[in-house]
Amino acid sequence: MRLLTELRYSQSLMYPNVSLINKFKNNLVVFERDLNNPLNEGFIIYWEIIESNKQLIFKKRLTRIKAHNKLIKLQEEGWTKANEIDQVA
Repeated sequence: MRLLTELRYSQSLMYPNVSLINKFKNNLVVFERDLNNPLNEGFIIYWEIIESNKQLIFKKRLTRIKAHNKLIKLQEEGWTKANEIDQVA
């Protein structure tokens, strides 16, 4: 039952567009929408932060449902949003 609820819920959502950083502040994960298909697909990009520089670890294409599942898992592991700045239009 929970799986069906999650599937219905995730089908109404867009691909996440958020950056998360781990509690040690040495890894960054960026969820980025695909410009050609922003509702259904995008990329997850892992960066390693060494001093003040970022180094790409890998970039992978994910569907919307897998991205939301990964986002939930990372938040449960203690990752927090990076650059939580409220922008006003």
